[in-house]
Amino acid sequence: MAADTVTVISSFQNRQQAEQAIEALRNEDFAGAAIAILQSTGDALVNELKAQGFGEEDVRLFADEAKDGRTLLKATVPDDQGERVSDILERFETEGDVEQAEVAVVPIVEEDVSIEKRKVGQRGVRARTKVSEQPVEERVTLREEQVDAERRPADRPLGEEEAKAAFTDKTVEVMGSREEAEIHKEARVTGEVVLTREVSEHEETLSDTARKTDVEVEKL
Repeated sequence: MAADTVTVISSFQNRQQAEQAIEALRNEDFAGAAIAILQSTGDALVNELKAQGFGEEDVRLFADEAKDGRTLLKATVPDDQGERVSDILERFETEGDVEQAEVAVVPIVEEDVSIEKRKVGQRGVRARTKVSEQPVEERVTLREEQVDAERRPADRPLGEEEAKAAFTDKTVEVMGSREEAEIHKEARVTGEVVLTREVSEHEETLSDTARKTDVEVEKL
């Protein structure tokens, strides 16, 4: 390092902040200043920094920051300008490291419109069974038997066996009979009522509005 110059190295979050610092230094019009962004990394960067006369601790610090993705800016200026250059670079470096805190969040909202279908009741058919009665007449002939007894004259001889049976006590019964009418019912299906559902389709056009918000930003 030359006796009349000093090298200042600053670390920035990104290249854009480093370029803004370079522009600020050039606006100050430092005579004889050599300002550049360090492109080397790893061992090449370590060797370059050591060649500039930086100590082991500073070299390790800058190498770690370059490894983390930060941008290193080197400014070699006359010795009497070194303090002013350091102040300018430190100001940009500090501004770049300040985190922006959210104080208010204004959401931007937009409605999505979707069409869904649901079943609703409408006109239908109801079938109700109603029982009614009507008189039915039908003539039927009923038979009736009656038993009667009558005497009639007879004159004929009896055989030996008939004679034995004739003189034995016995009882003969003959019963009369008659028919009675009974009603039997049988249920028969004489017809049917069938309920059917007919499906048809039609198209409808639905109209509505979808709302959304926008945010206008105005500097105060």
